[in-house]
Amino acid sequence: MTTPAPESKSSNGSGGAPPPTIAILIVYSILGVILSYKFGRDPSSTNETSRNADDVAKELAPTISILCLFLVSYSLVDVMTVGSTKHKYGIGGKPYSPSMASNVPEEVYIAQRVQMNQVEQLPAFIVASLGFSFFVNGRVGSILALVWVVLRRLYARAYRLSIGKPLSQSGITLYTIPAYFVMNALLMGTAVQCIRSL
Repeated sequence: MTTPAPESKSSNGSGGAPPPTIAILIVYSILGVILSYKFGRDPSSTNETSRNADDVAKELAPTISILCLFLVSYSLVDVMTVGSTKHKYGIGGKPYSPSMASNVPEEVYIAQRVQMNQVEQLPAFIVASLGFSFFVNGRVGSILALVWVVLRRLYARAYRLSIGKPLSQSGITLYTIPAYFVMNALLMGTAVQCIRSL
């Protein structure tokens, strides 16, 4: 039974070493600066301090809709796949034992990893998408949030289809690496915009 390693920023699936962390941080920072200055509101403008609740709600609505749709897809696809895969192998009817965790079929292991990986990404993505949409630009924030959601759905599909393949042939890096760049660019754009506003 081949079990691919869990998703990790340090694993590119091809056996090569990842770039240095500082280089990745510099790229994320550059993207954040570009997003803040190109699409962000002018922090010194008096119009920015007079946004009313309706304007804020309209600007956040697309991003919140995308978040809600992703969470529903997570529940319907990722969570339910774990349950149905466990049912397929009769795991739900057996009492839990410590050895069960290391002896699950590859299909069950991968379904669980996909679900866990999505959960691991959610806190940062929620902060990134809402923070960027509120502080920087709601339209650009919602577009980038949608790109992230599509990448994560494609990532989950590729991972679930990788049964019997080595991680290097799963194709997940085609989706997970760009998703990291989108999410971290949103985070850094938010941070830069907040610093500009101080």
